[in-house]
Amino acid sequence: MTIDLRNSTDYEVLRAAKVLARLAEVAREVQVDFLVVGATARTIISIGLLGTPPERQTKDIDIATEVDSWDEFERLARLLDERKGVHKFVVAGAEVDVVPYGGVERVDRTILWPGDHKMNVLGLREAVDSAETALLPDGVSVRVPSIPALALLKLFAWQDRHYDDTRDAVDLVTITKWYSSERYLDRLYTEWLDVLERFGYDPPLAGAWLLGGHMSDLLDDEAVAVLLDVVGNGDLMGRLARTWPRSELPSW
Repeated sequence: MTIDLRNSTDYEVLRAAKVLARLAEVAREVQVDFLVVGATARTIISIGLLGTPPERQTKDIDIATEVDSWDEFERLARLLDERKGVHKFVVAGAEVDVVPYGGVERVDRTILWPGDHKMNVLGLREAVDSAETALLPDGVSVRVPSIPALALLKLFAWQDRHYDDTRDAVDLVTITKWYSSERYLDRLYTEWLDVLERFGYDPPLAGAWLLGGHMSDLLDDEAVAVLLDVVGNGDLMGRLARTWPRSELPSW
């Protein structure tokens, strides 16, 4: 599917287009591909689906890039405008986080940053495989995760940093709501009617169930086992439920 925002006048979309154009230029020079993730992907999908940005806004732009080695990541890093940390940069006036995956991944699908900081990158490769194209102003074309892939990334991020902040839980609320909104609501009443019937014609509940199934469809058996460990963790899911706004809790 293509998300067409070429005529958007939204400030965040225009800002992202400018920054991503510069990132694309550098990525082409190093001959690597990247995927827009995080808040910018969330904004692009929200505007494409609903016509409005999500309530929670952040200034950072996050991308994930597939590299063969840490040396290749460093070649990319050296070409970016200003380095503020190991993976933090300023590009075209905006703060950018660059997360590598691919050849730098360890067997457990993590990467190890300098200083022995471990980061889970499970879901990035899968997000690329199911990515959608977003057309932005000024001829900028980028790849963003599908909704199930973005939900996966947010769930794994929640596992990693749920003790520190609640932003991933807030984003999971937003993403889950998307699956019973606009064209997804139409699909619930057409091609997914059996699921809607199964859940008593409760669109948010049926949509949440479908989203979970589509998330697991992106993963191989080994990664599904990791996902099941996450959703089967009572403490982790309990914290998520307590963070979830009461007004947004599914009707179960």
